[in-house]
Amino acid sequence: MHFYPQGVMKVRKRVTLMVITVSSIFGISWGTSSVSYVLKHFTSQYIGNVAITTTMALFNSAVNPFVYSLFNQQFREKVRMMCCTFRLARRIGATREAENAEGPKTINHVTNAEVAL
Repeated sequence: MHFYPQGVMKVRKRVTLMVITVSSIFGISWGTSSVSYVLKHFTSQYIGNVAITTTMALFNSAVNPFVYSLFNQQFREKVRMMCCTFRLARRIGATREAENAEGPKTINHVTNAEVAL
């Protein structure tokens, strides 16, 4: 029997819980489409409609980033970093558009203060 440090066990439990959660959501989301397909093509009964089964399948893709963010600190940090980068790019673009509307400038660069935002 192996004895692992407390931190390793904590990470394994969190990863296992994330895998179970993602798999359960996947099963529920795509299961409705599969059950509807089987009932439609192999029996005389038909329940559900295309809009509901399609929405459930798309729900799986929409909810995954939130599940990953809930369980994974690194994923959360990367998403935050991407959002900050996008926001900075928008600010720089808006500043450059305003400068272009005012007329040409001799220096057009990003300052350290803009990068820090």
